[in-house]
Amino acid sequence: MSEREARIPLRDQLWLRLDRSRNLMYINSLMWFAEVPDWDQVTEAIATRMVEPHPVFRRTPVREGRRWYWRDNPDFDIADHLVRSRLPAPGGRAEAEAHVAERMGQPLPDDRPLWLTEYIEGYHGHESEGEGALLLFRVQHGVVDGIRLTQLVLGLCDHDEDSAPPRVGRDLSPGGGGALGAVGRAGAAVAKDSFGVVRGLAGATAKPRETFTRLARDVAAPGGGMTRVPTRVVESLSDHISPTNQVVNTCRSLFRLLFEPSTPDLSWSGRAQSRKKVSWVSGLDLAAIKRIASVHDTTVTPVMIAAVSKALTRYLEGNGDPRVSDINLMVPVSVAPAGDEASEELGNHITLILMRLPLGIDDPDELFDQITTSMTRARHSFEPHVTFAALVAMAAVPGAVARGVIDVFANKTIGQLTSVPGPASTVRLGGTPVGGMLGWVPMSGDQSLGICIFSYDGEVSVGIATDAELVPDPGRVARMIGEQFATFDGWEARV
Repeated sequence: MSEREARIPLRDQLWLRLDRSRNLMYINSLMWFAEVPDWDQVTEAIATRMVEPHPVFRRTPVREGRRWYWRDNPDFDIADHLVRSRLPAPGGRAEAEAHVAERMGQPLPDDRPLWLTEYIEGYHGHESEGEGALLLFRVQHGVVDGIRLTQLVLGLCDHDEDSAPPRVGRDLSPGGGGALGAVGRAGAAVAKDSFGVVRGLAGATAKPRETFTRLARDVAAPGGGMTRVPTRVVESLSDHISPTNQVVNTCRSLFRLLFEPSTPDLSWSGRAQSRKKVSWVSGLDLAAIKRIASVHDTTVTPVMIAAVSKALTRYLEGNGDPRVSDINLMVPVSVAPAGDEASEELGNHITLILMRLPLGIDDPDELFDQITTSMTRARHSFEPHVTFAALVAMAAVPGAVARGVIDVFANKTIGQLTSVPGPASTVRLGGTPVGGMLGWVPMSGDQSLGICIFSYDGEVSVGIATDAELVPDPGRVARMIGEQFATFDGWEARV
């Protein structure tokens, strides 16, 4: 193998092979500005900080037999990957959202490196009276995962030393050492966790009436249906056991991965198509969200997810859907920390987990508690290891089989949810302050909804990407999420 090419790891091959016209495997990252940046300076930053250090941005994927390679493109010209456009008048939020949505459905040329950056002028969707701009990055998922793309995009910016984004991602296990290290430590935890299982089930057996009442309630939860009874029984019984018990958490997550049926048939259900829509809300006060977390003795992430829960509950009610007690979302999780600088080899270092999102809960504390418990169980389990291994294995099977299996798992969820902490203070690109940022990971199967939460410079933005046929009104969803924070105690500062 020459210096002009590199083997493509299995974990990246899968994303390259999953492209379909109705759901492109592209990550879309958006920045906005209150004034137009110096595009020459932006181009210089992209060339020197992104393209030159990372050869994959100058290479195209090539298959030879059963092997895949990133191979230098002899005709590479960075100008082919930097395009300029202008929004139609009046250039407001509606025009910006329509433009970004249209781009999301367009495939990139397969004879060039699989990325494109668009400089978009004529934007007036911000509070400034002058003309602003948008910057849209589009990258095929096989090139890089969403966390590292965010890291790269922020790496183009200039910022004060104390404003660098926090370290994101984690090893496959708290003790480090990746998957092998986790397996080596698993045996030591089994005995302790097994004792916890026995103790928890013994406690449930000692209170048969309470246990049966809870089990009946969980099984009969709204929207459950007979197909969800097995997973509900397992989850209800395991609720008696500590949420940090890795053995139980791993077993219940594996049971869900294998036996959870497809998502309930609701107004956003159906066959996904190629046309997408996007919308976003920005300027949500991060300090106010932190106050909510403090008042309710929780953390920022559960508060954000709770706002999503309440908004989706309202959305379904407004559409006349039957009540459901929960839905599943697919959440990307990093399996290796992303440090201050991305390595030369980018690729994918993420896996996916199923997150159970409770719906229809009016009591904020109960909602926060359920979300926190769900997050704790995911963190204290080997579900990320299992799904990571499954993704790698899928890359080794024929494409049709891989797509079919991925669809089965994707259709257990309604879509994707990402939450990324960005810089705590203002960063600049090409000398111009960045007003905000969002990023959407691709949807799979018949998923209809992508939700992105991004915090930056004391504010939070929420972006919604949808299948245009299944969720034709993403702006309504985005507004509902933004409105929910004000319903929690602590949003308004006490004088």
